[in-house]
Amino acid sequence: MNERIICLDIGDARIGVAVSDMTRLIATPIDTIYRVGWGPDTKKVVAICEQYETTQVLAGWPLNMDGTAGFQSEKVKNFCQQLEKAGLTVYYQDERLTTVTATNALIEGNMHRAERKHNVDKVAAAVILQQWLDTQRNLQQNETQQEATQMDENIIELIDDESGETVQFLHLATLMHEGKEYIAVTDAAEDDEECGVFFMEIIVEGEEDSYSPVEDEQLQDVLFQQFVALMDEEDDE
Repeated sequence: MNERIICLDIGDARIGVAVSDMTRLIATPIDTIYRVGWGPDTKKVVAICEQYETTQVLAGWPLNMDGTAGFQSEKVKNFCQQLEKAGLTVYYQDERLTTVTATNALIEGNMHRAERKHNVDKVAAAVILQQWLDTQRNLQQNETQQEATQMDENIIELIDDESGETVQFLHLATLMHEGKEYIAVTDAAEDDEECGVFFMEIIVEGEEDSYSPVEDEQLQDVLFQQFVALMDEEDDE
């Protein structure tokens, strides 16, 4: 279960507020803060965060159309620094054209002009938040797909000589010892993080390689020490 995130569309006179659901899939407009000063405004935002049991805040970042930060961006940053001093964690999301998007949505909903003025800021905050939520979800999906692809690339399939069945092994490392090449593998079907590591010698035969299990216990010990040292080096990096 994720922590909700509060989104702020920060203007000079008003701050639109939206909140995500616990799964961070849907953004909902919830409030409009009419600005009084940094102190009272900060306390109001903190109170909203406490209400929704979160310390995570997303702020709309008012960039110029060419992508550069201007005077308004600096004012938003200064206010967000006050939020950080109050113990909140602040992220930023490009908010260009979100007010236009929010206004158009309200017009399509047949909302009167007076009502639009009161609601547009929190709807804009919801638009900003939904864009951020969608982006984060897409990034996570891409990372998962990349991890799955990498896992597939590290899978070695061998035929069991006795049963004739295909057995999958996860390739962990390639090692060299006395001019011979070995691989460290583990059972790809085993979920236990403490599952065993064992070694196979790579036998080059024509265009295809074959693998022969290392049965010599002394050689196993040597390869295991080399494998551990290699893993320690990767951890240090």
